[in-house]
Amino acid sequence: MKYRLLSILIAVSMFFSCTPNSSTEPDAVITLSPSTLTLKVGDMGIIKVSGAKSAVVWTTSDESVATVTQGVVQANAIGDAYITAAAGEQKATAHVYVTGSDGSSLRVSPAYVELNKGETSQLTFGNTYNLPMTWSSTNPDVAQVNESGLVTAIAPGIAYITLTTGGETVQALVSVLHHWGEYQLVWSDEFEGTTLDSNVWTAQKGIGNNGWGNGEKQYYTDRQENLRVEDGCLVIEARKETIEASEYTSARIITRDKKQFTYGKMEARINLPSGGGLWPAFWMLGNGNWPACGEIDIMEYVGNVPNRILGTLHTNKDRDGGHSSRAYTGLNNIENNFHVYGIEWTQEESKGRDVIRFYVDGEVYSEQVESIIDNNDYWPFNKPEFFIINLAVGGSLGGQINDAIWSEPRLMKVDWVRVYQREEIQ
Repeated sequence: MKYRLLSILIAVSMFFSCTPNSSTEPDAVITLSPSTLTLKVGDMGIIKVSGAKSAVVWTTSDESVATVTQGVVQANAIGDAYITAAAGEQKATAHVYVTGSDGSSLRVSPAYVELNKGETSQLTFGNTYNLPMTWSSTNPDVAQVNESGLVTAIAPGIAYITLTTGGETVQALVSVLHHWGEYQLVWSDEFEGTTLDSNVWTAQKGIGNNGWGNGEKQYYTDRQENLRVEDGCLVIEARKETIEASEYTSARIITRDKKQFTYGKMEARINLPSGGGLWPAFWMLGNGNWPACGEIDIMEYVGNVPNRILGTLHTNKDRDGGHSSRAYTGLNNIENNFHVYGIEWTQEESKGRDVIRFYVDGEVYSEQVESIIDNNDYWPFNKPEFFIINLAVGGSLGGQINDAIWSEPRLMKVDWVRVYQREEIQ
């Protein structure tokens, strides 16, 4: 340490040797830079003086906290001290704050605050070194804070209240609660009549493993043999037949650019086929590149693993080698019976975080909550998503195809798709 101090003093001495120590000129107003300096115990810092025409005399208000030699400040103990430079009749002062060796001095409590619109809450803080503090809000339209840490809830949403000393920052999360009315049906397709509604759905065509990346074996068509509306249901039929070098055909329909939703209850009443290698799904996808766009698999069924329903979220976490979430529930009479598969997708419900619940026939089997430190990489589910319904054959999840199943039609039937949403009560 003494060698480091000696080196700094030599450098500073050389600097000041170029500055006259005496002059007949009166000293102009002198300034110090920086005017505020924060150091950890044991550290050193340099304060420079400008405007001095005569010799500078340095003093400290508390040598136990900080000493000064020719502008070199040595931090000795926790606290604060004023460093003064005097040149003739002129003086300037800098404020030095000394924190613990780990640099930690700032605390705020509570770390999470839940308020109704119009309510206030006083944040308390610990700041043992008397550092100057600044309060701010990341979202003043939701929550505002005054200079003493009093928070006022302005509108539903979330905001981080930040307390900073310039070198250190801590935050408290403020959630201004949403108050919702009852769920109301806002859209549905009941699949009445004899044709698919082209104002809502688009039938995709092509080989399943060419563009969708799952290694699926079917060729998707819009033919009546694979896709039709009859007896009040959407019917997707998977068949063993060769088209475009594929040995199987099926159908996949989407609502992209036609119907998309953010938050609410999304449900479909579906009758699933049985058979090894079949992979029916009812799901949602955001616009953009996968998986950053966010994928919500409301229902997936794997014929090779009977009596199990999968509910999955896909986000950028998939690129890190795993799913954002995957859950399943057992159900003894899944195949060839109608059940309601759905999600409840809620906004800022749990400590200011979104929640997605998966359910079958109204019974919740999985709940996924947005990360509290999320930056949309692992939770992109705050923007519109569109529906997809398809019946895949084989592929990475569908697995081995049992060709004995084709002795009977393999039908996925959808009675209806419905979306319920609720308005916020002001």
